[in-house]
Amino acid sequence: MKVYNRPVSLVVLLIGGLLIGLASHSYAEFVQSPGVSVMLYAAPEEYQKATGDTITQFKEAPALAALVEKGELPSVEERLPKDFMVYTVAEIGQYGGDLKSASVGPAGGHDLYCCTDPPYLFNTDAYAQAILPYIAKGYEFSEDMTKLVIFLREGLKWSDGVPFTADDIMFWWNDVILDDELTPVKPSIWMPGGRLAEFTKLDDYTVQVKFAIPYRPVTASIVLAQVSFRPAHYLKKWHIGYNPDAEKLALEEKFDAWYKVFQFHADAGWTQQDTNLPGVGPWVMEKLTTTQKIYKRNPYFLGVDQAGNQLPYVDRLVVDIVANKEVVIMKLLNGEMSVGGYMSGMTMQDVSLYKEGEEKGNYSCFLYTSLYTEVVFSFNQAHPDPIMREIFQDRRFRQAMSLAINRDEINEYLMGGTGIPTQATVHPTCSFFRQEWSTAYAEYDPIAAGELLDEMGLKHGPDGYRQRPDGEPLLITILFDDAGLGYRSDTEFFQLMKTYWEAVGVKTEPRAMARTLIAARALAGELDIGVWSHPRLIEGAVYYPGIELHWKPNNQALAWGIPYSIWYDTDGKSGEEPPGYIRKFFDAWDAWCLAVTDEEYQAWAEALWDLQAENLYIIGTVGYSKWPLLIDNKLHNAPKEGFILAEPVRWWVISYPEQWFLK
Repeated sequence: MKVYNRPVSLVVLLIGGLLIGLASHSYAEFVQSPGVSVMLYAAPEEYQKATGDTITQFKEAPALAALVEKGELPSVEERLPKDFMVYTVAEIGQYGGDLKSASVGPAGGHDLYCCTDPPYLFNTDAYAQAILPYIAKGYEFSEDMTKLVIFLREGLKWSDGVPFTADDIMFWWNDVILDDELTPVKPSIWMPGGRLAEFTKLDDYTVQVKFAIPYRPVTASIVLAQVSFRPAHYLKKWHIGYNPDAEKLALEEKFDAWYKVFQFHADAGWTQQDTNLPGVGPWVMEKLTTTQKIYKRNPYFLGVDQAGNQLPYVDRLVVDIVANKEVVIMKLLNGEMSVGGYMSGMTMQDVSLYKEGEEKGNYSCFLYTSLYTEVVFSFNQAHPDPIMREIFQDRRFRQAMSLAINRDEINEYLMGGTGIPTQATVHPTCSFFRQEWSTAYAEYDPIAAGELLDEMGLKHGPDGYRQRPDGEPLLITILFDDAGLGYRSDTEFFQLMKTYWEAVGVKTEPRAMARTLIAARALAGELDIGVWSHPRLIEGAVYYPGIELHWKPNNQALAWGIPYSIWYDTDGKSGEEPPGYIRKFFDAWDAWCLAVTDEEYQAWAEALWDLQAENLYIIGTVGYSKWPLLIDNKLHNAPKEGFILAEPVRWWVISYPEQWFLK
């Protein structure tokens, strides 16, 4: 079975055992996602092979051309890598203007964060079914699944003009991951078989990763930023391994340890504060104030359009820092933002408001399809109260509470009938998906629910509600996020849940609370029930070593078995050994991630998701619904109707905002 990609071949198997791309295929055949018209070629020779055209002349933004004219910047030909990426865009763009967004607080998320956070070495398509070159141009995975080789672009440079090489990956691995002060707990994703992977620089543009055992899931991890990099030339100044005065430098900058000042300068995410930190994405941070974050174009960005124009087209990204989501929505309606979606707090409940404001705000509002199960629940199966633990561990209880939910009503009332009632399970596009998983105990049947609760001996008390075996009232408290983040924190939603569960005799008390407080209680194991959305359901996101983020029992929102997760993570050295039905889940996940053949992969996937369907570790409600999407009418080459917007594929990234332009 071939599961590898040659250095400049363009699309390969991500996961699942179905070889979806070979060297003879063009990158462009696979890169398009719904509602996206751009096509990409990893290198100029691929573009020439597919189109017969050759790009020999290059153009750049006027501001950069002026710097070249002054001798302050090399020519665009010198700034581009030798194997630059070619974007075949729907419309040749024009340079200039700002993309605008807004975040709640200086560290809040916003709809353009995918453009401002560090890019990944590889991208993926809408359903995470292909690995697509980006910062790296390709990779090769050995047939025995023990060696991954990553090929970088020759001549690629950081935004300050310093070459980006294998040294920047090796610095991340050797001096960040392997440093015990910066990374005291090593990421389990790089420890298959209990041994850390070995990273080796083969040459300036090639890195090899070697594993102790066959490790198929690495194909999922490389598009989830697990192979990373840092600007070694910039950050060594604050690293004790390179600067013996790093501790002194930390004190001068008012940090009490070298690793803290290093982390401060290395932070390139939402909380970035060092505006001099180099990047390799389309834009890099230029300015940070109490009211705005401003990002400027990267003069060394790796891509051009089919006419030879270096991308990005847009000059800057401007993110306003505001007080709350209401201000974000107001800015959207006033036409002050370039795009708006889930990260801006837009929901179907207000879609008529967005549509009514189209003319005034000079934007268009259409709907996109979610990849999520919008709201999921998980009973705390390691509850500190032994009687509640016994109840929650009885799968009949979880099955009954699932059967009591009227998913059709939730869909109609809160999601405009656009979703699909479903149990918590994997996305239908997964190669191993079975329809019965999505319908398991998901039909609305309060009579069957009541019978299961009766069978458990949960009798009704004088007040009509059920009692625990010790005669005390059976009361479930649902703590939900009060920040107004979509359906999962909607008071109306939880009032519906109260109605459904109390109809079968289980007294239910929904209570709004700050997310930080809920998380603290969750991680302390004190919740009755965890509540959140379930985003990582597509194949390339759910297939992950260990237990994927939102299925893991210690997820800070769902928290369905904190001590059991600790036991799993420490190989039984700490925590609490789980009951058999949870142990089976752990064992099946491990076996799935260590599968070598396609047959093993499929068999263990079926075994794993059969366990979820029967045991309902997590309970789903409605998934894959429509959500509103807002795009400025002046913005061209932007997504159209049918676009997929979701966290596992980094929101707007799959539409490549570097080729958007303002007209």
